[in-house]
Amino acid sequence: FSATRSRNAFRQAQEAVIGQTVGWSDAEQRSTARLAAWCAGTPRQWSAACREGARRAFVDTVAVMLAGRDEACTVGTRRAVRTWGSGPCLVIGGDPLAAPWAALVNGTAAHAIDYDDVLDPAMSHPSAALVPAILALAETEGRSGADALDAFLVGYEVLARLGEAMNLVHYQRGWHTALSLGSMGVAAACGRLLRLDASGIAMAISLATSVAGVSKRQFGTMATPLHAGRAAKNGLM
Repeated sequence: FSATRSRNAFRQAQEAVIGQTVGWSDAEQRSTARLAAWCAGTPRQWSAACREGARRAFVDTVAVMLAGRDEACTVGTRRAVRTWGSGPCLVIGGDPLAAPWAALVNGTAAHAIDYDDVLDPAMSHPSAALVPAILALAETEGRSGADALDAFLVGYEVLARLGEAMNLVHYQRGWHTALSLGSMGVAAACGRLLRLDASGIAMAISLATSVAGVSKRQFGTMATPLHAGRAAKNGLM
């Protein structure tokens, strides 16, 4: 009975989201609706291994943020946004800022020395985008550590599913997936952290695609770590 009720709730949420995506193709409607319904409705009953993996991802990402705080790309990004709005969010190596700018700076720092984690088949650096965005939003909204881990796992799963659907062709055609897929994963995680319903998360994922353009031609420059920072900021916004 419990499983049947869960499936029925999933279908109802999916149909509600599909009904609000007029103008999208059928495939776009159903793919986004399924992702959003899962993000909004999946229980917070993660296995011990999942929770420990998420905890380690946060610890590891904070460590590489600290390691990258004085790199030129991080310093330049921090300098660029320091007057764009103070806020409650910790910025590695600088004064607190509003959530989008904190996510941008910290995400850039996390990928500055390229020691952050990698997710196959997304061919992406998930935690460099997810962790800074989740931390900034959690600080702003007063969410708990357990809420942050839950949001991370949801965003990570979305990134993995997008990677399965689009790679390796997407990556081979020149897209840097840290941003081109990372923005949507961050949007899903932040939607979960804000406790949005399926419709709200579908809209967040959709909007994130409009700020996800990026090229691998910038590899080897200071723009590359900025891609992770942009994924954190864009998905959060």
